[in-house]
Amino acid sequence: MSFLRQDLRYAFRTLRRSPAFAAAAIATLALGIGANAAIFALVDRVLIQELPVRNPGELVLLRSPGPRQGNTQSDGDDTACFSYPMYRDLKDRATVFAGLVGEQPFDASVAARGSTEFARGELVTGNYFGVLGVPPSLGRVLGPGDDRTPGAHPVAVLSYGYWSRRFGADRSILDQTIVLNGHPFTIVGVTPPSFEGIQAGRPADLFVPMMMKPQMTPFWDVLEDPKSYWIQIVGRLKPGLSRAEAERELVPTYRPLLEEFLPKIENWNDNTKKEFLARRLLLQPGSHGRRVLQDGIGKPLVSLMGMVGLVLLIACSNLAGLLAARGAARQREYGIRLAIGATRRHLLRQSVVECLLFTLAGGALGILIAAWILHGLLSAFPADADMRLIAAQIDPRVFFFAGLLSLLAGILFGVGPAYRAARLDPARTLAGQGRGTVSAGREALRFRAWLVTAQVALTLVLLVAAGLFARSLSNLARVNLGVRPENVIGFTIAPKLNGYSAERTANLARRLTENLKALPGVRSVSAAQLSSFTNSDSGGSVTIEGAPPGFEPPRVRRNRVGPDYFATLGVPFLAGRDIAWTDDANAPRVAVINETMAKKLFPGRNPIGARFASGGGPNVRPDIEIIGIVRSMKNGQVSEPDLPFAYLSYLQYEKLGELTFYVRSDRDPATLASALRTEVKRLDPELPIDNMKTMTAQLSESLLTDRLMVFLSAAFGVLAALLAAIGIYGVLSFAVEQRRREIGVRIALGADPQSVRRLVLGEVVRFLLVGGLIGLPAAYVLARIVESILFGVKAADAAVFAAGALLMVAVGLLAAYPPARRAARLDPLEALRSE
Repeated sequence: MSFLRQDLRYAFRTLRRSPAFAAAAIATLALGIGANAAIFALVDRVLIQELPVRNPGELVLLRSPGPRQGNTQSDGDDTACFSYPMYRDLKDRATVFAGLVGEQPFDASVAARGSTEFARGELVTGNYFGVLGVPPSLGRVLGPGDDRTPGAHPVAVLSYGYWSRRFGADRSILDQTIVLNGHPFTIVGVTPPSFEGIQAGRPADLFVPMMMKPQMTPFWDVLEDPKSYWIQIVGRLKPGLSRAEAERELVPTYRPLLEEFLPKIENWNDNTKKEFLARRLLLQPGSHGRRVLQDGIGKPLVSLMGMVGLVLLIACSNLAGLLAARGAARQREYGIRLAIGATRRHLLRQSVVECLLFTLAGGALGILIAAWILHGLLSAFPADADMRLIAAQIDPRVFFFAGLLSLLAGILFGVGPAYRAARLDPARTLAGQGRGTVSAGREALRFRAWLVTAQVALTLVLLVAAGLFARSLSNLARVNLGVRPENVIGFTIAPKLNGYSAERTANLARRLTENLKALPGVRSVSAAQLSSFTNSDSGGSVTIEGAPPGFEPPRVRRNRVGPDYFATLGVPFLAGRDIAWTDDANAPRVAVINETMAKKLFPGRNPIGARFASGGGPNVRPDIEIIGIVRSMKNGQVSEPDLPFAYLSYLQYEKLGELTFYVRSDRDPATLASALRTEVKRLDPELPIDNMKTMTAQLSESLLTDRLMVFLSAAFGVLAALLAAIGIYGVLSFAVEQRRREIGVRIALGADPQSVRRLVLGEVVRFLLVGGLIGLPAAYVLARIVESILFGVKAADAAVFAAGALLMVAVGLLAAYPPARRAARLDPLEALRSE
């Protein structure tokens, strides 16, 4: 330990004598480690961390791909949805599971302590907490006894975060009553702080027994409907049983269940029935929970982690170059120390300690930079966005990751220069010849040249990646949305959560529409069941009147809208008329379809006046008349293709309970927000308002991930280019200094400044050529990896590759020009005299 203290004291003194070197090394590392730690915090929270439950490795997620008939409600993967009767049968018959639980998220209106607000609810089976192994932090959790009879168990468990936010962590909340979707519920417990459900990015605020579904979703009571797919199933395998073994053992259990269900299916041909009976239960790893958020941003996060890793490699290359230059400059010092008795082992140890000192300092500063970057990244997302709700932070795991990077950087990139210093021949070094001087300098120069070549290759990869993401975002920005989002603001209300019937909701919508139209500056008002550009989706199979035999129409998306919906959003009509207030519950059912549906489902004929119906089967009678055709518009994501869409009248929807209102004004719509809230409160003071924002902001948020990918990849590319430029400048400056005598002789013999500049610039051309030969193929490999998350961009985009190469050439030449200019202006007499 005394040797270590002595080495540390000496390292501190050495770094104090070279503050510029220390600052450059620490700053270079801090930028690389900070960026890596920030992205790792997100990757760790979204993709690596397991659920805080007992033995998460035993959990599996159930999926069943294949044809199905009926209605499906999901938040991502339709194949992961099952009917409640199917869940119940699997729980009773499957022997491979130690437990099988079901869950479904729902929107909750919570009235408590004098205020009403939205919350995220979770319907869970009574064995949910027991199978997962989640104990309460206060009170008790739900048990099987709370989930036996429909509507008979109005109890709820709060998440720790919601308990703290809404109720101030008040321990007296137990056994108190809250009003949940118009029904009184008793609070019986609070979950541990670490547990907020089984889906990262979508934490549940409260948990309610599954048997309370009729009360929580009053217009969608499908608890016993075998053709309604809505429940997600998580199982815990019996100890020692692998997923593959469990899947094989489930075949004789699942097949009879499908055969029992087959008689309920209507209007399917024999091939489809065979495909249905061939369906299997697939088991996916469940240790990380449901992966809806991961499936959406997993690849972008991994791509960012790869790119920021390249930045760290470039930073470490610069560090190694700095150490090599510093070692070459300290040859005489090392020679003297060896000559007066220092051992090579001691010299090596001291150099490594010195290197580790500023790498750890760089890691500590990198943590601060990581916290700043992470805060900036998450702040870019709206407060209710999934990425904000994952609660990524600089925790001990991130500290460990940053510390490990610092140690690896110090060891891998510091030992090499230290080892070369320890190999010195003190006699020849002090004599000013041999390995200690000229050859050591040339060795350091060759080492730094290879480092710079690697930097060029890595920087080229990052520049191409930034170009690909920028090209993708540019393509998204040019997509014809089919709407005019300017001067439109929207907000959502859910009267059903306050006990409204469908008829009361329709009456409220009509009165609210009239009141909002009367506001100054408002041009038009309308509402829809599903909001635009929020990834909301509803739809299913349809039956077309007069369709030719064997014609199987594609799945048709649907939305239920009010009068003036298309005028408010700026969607042009192609034929027919709009939905009117007279298209209510007492009138024949009508719909407006988009251009895509007209072409795909009514080829070669005029759809106006034709009829269709939702669903299929011999008992289905087409009773929805098509009254109009509109231009196809984007509804879910900007990148989605034009899909068949039918717009029905929400006035004719017997389960109407939630509406998103859109208001078009002749001024900045954000100025109307206060007036809109006032009008809603005037009609019902207890009605919560959610998601009030302009359509322009909604569109911007839908592209936020793409914009962040462009910003971050561009930032990493710029940082890499800056580090590469510093590396090129340092190497060429060092080379000019090493070749002063040679350059002086050339000038003395008549070489003109232009030829001297070409001599120096020739070095950077070699860096660029070799780096390009390595970097361009590597960039293509990366492009193939990220191609699936790009829009309208191919991996072999010649324009992007050419732009990246040209930019790298420009960076290299700009960095090389000052050393070349200095060499061309060298005084030959001074250079020869100094030798």
